[in-house]
Amino acid sequence: MKSNLKLKTIEDIERELSIIIACEKKQKGDISLTQVYDFLAESIELSIQRIGSTNKRNTINKLLGKYKFAKLISKGSYTKANQIPGFPPKDLGDSDSALLRLKTSLTAFKLHSGPFAEHSIFGELDKKQWERIHGILSMFLFGYIQLYGDEKLRFAKEREQKKEKAFTDKKHHHHPQKKKDDRDTKPSGHNNRKWKNKKKTHHKGNKNQGGGPK
Repeated sequence: MKSNLKLKTIEDIERELSIIIACEKKQKGDISLTQVYDFLAESIELSIQRIGSTNKRNTINKLLGKYKFAKLISKGSYTKANQIPGFPPKDLGDSDSALLRLKTSLTAFKLHSGPFAEHSIFGELDKKQWERIHGILSMFLFGYIQLYGDEKLRFAKEREQKKEKAFTDKKHHHHPQKKKDDRDTKPSGHNNRKWKNKKKTHHKGNKNQGGGPK
């Protein structure tokens, strides 16, 4: 389902998941919370556990896989024409176990340095590429979860993060510039005073020279 979320890293997924857990929620469409958690966890598990199971791909399939991957990354989301391979299996009803499975898989992915499994459509992917796939899949699946009640928690956290970032950027850029301005201003003022004194003395000299001694 289409979502306005932008999840690019495993940390982004974990952050969004923490908001989902904290908020009141209900499902959209016919996909339950358990199915969302389980399917996403399975995708992450397969990317780090299904090692050595490679598909025989000819040159055309390899090029096609790279093209499809590039198109998905460019688009940033799944569409009707480019849906996820497979779909969440039948709801087993235990959302707590599914959530624990998802959290465990996210941690395992962060700790895993390689090798990584071959994607059934896109072919060979490294950790960063798999991370983008998981982020896009998360956006798609989290779109089936409707938050309400304490949904303001999401926006409060976003505002807080933006304020902290803005403050950090301002602090980083402001102080060096201020010091530079101070250095530039002081000599400038000092030079002006010198110029004024010099001009005044020169004027007096001209007066005396023109009038002669009294």
